[in-house]
Amino acid sequence: MKPTYHELEFNITCIDTEHMRKDFVAAYLIEHNGRAAFVDTGCHLSVPNLLATLKEKNIEVEAVDHIILTHIHLDHAGGAGELIKHLPNANVLVHERGAQHLIDPSKLRAGVIGVYGELFFKQFLGDLIPIPSSKVVIAKDGNIISLGGRILKFIDTPGHARHHLCIWDEQSRGIFSGDTLGVSYREFDTEQGVLIFPPTTPVQFDPQVWIDTVNKLLTLKPKFAYLTHFNRIEFTKESADMLNQHINGFVAIAKKSANEESRHKAIKDSLLKYLLNIATQHGVELDEQQQIKLFKGDLEICAQGLGVWLDKEAQK
Repeated sequence: MKPTYHELEFNITCIDTEHMRKDFVAAYLIEHNGRAAFVDTGCHLSVPNLLATLKEKNIEVEAVDHIILTHIHLDHAGGAGELIKHLPNANVLVHERGAQHLIDPSKLRAGVIGVYGELFFKQFLGDLIPIPSSKVVIAKDGNIISLGGRILKFIDTPGHARHHLCIWDEQSRGIFSGDTLGVSYREFDTEQGVLIFPPTTPVQFDPQVWIDTVNKLLTLKPKFAYLTHFNRIEFTKESADMLNQHINGFVAIAKKSANEESRHKAIKDSLLKYLLNIATQHGVELDEQQQIKLFKGDLEICAQGLGVWLDKEAQK
């Protein structure tokens, strides 16, 4: 197969995992001094693309030292169990809250099937393979690994999920951010720059904690964010302010819809109006149907996450 990938500076490659659609879910490949590491994997069905990228770039599977997972949501980590089978020298680095779910993914599998159904799981995710415990390494806040002499530092970054890590790459002054620094699709880029919004995925969305995390990451003075959704963007204080503004905007929608009879539909409808409005303000020229098609992959799950957050707030 012919993989789709984008060569970036600093020996970083953004691989299109082709999950759901083109330019939706990325995995990254970092190379340094003959060694390599993946950051996130996409789902089980994405693994052939990752292996084909190695082959296309003439990287031996033995040269891959690490699979680094920002968090264990299946569009980021679902392929790790299959991928590690092909990488004899690699380990899997993951947040301590996610490690056991990689070793025994039965709860992850059941949770996804419970929400989306067996057909969706098989058609769009494929499978979920357990990872031997000997291959799983817990990465904690402040831990550092060396990739052929290139220093990568782990940062605990809750808000989107409690099992979320970001990875600071001093060489590129970039953050491999998973979902923590938001979602930003290149189709929405305008003369104003990038459009960023928060993926409020269930079940651990925590708005104030997330805003605190974004502000903490900003103290690193990053130049880039390597987003899973999708590709590298320049990340500035204005980027952080935009993301924080929209976290608060999503929360306001949830609160306003809290007592609606059809709460989920009300949240989802209001989110779509909000996203279309901020796209218009940003100068996006795609027609409304094109925008809806691009937002569709995030809309349902964002609304679900806001609903879970409302229920937790009500119990406090």
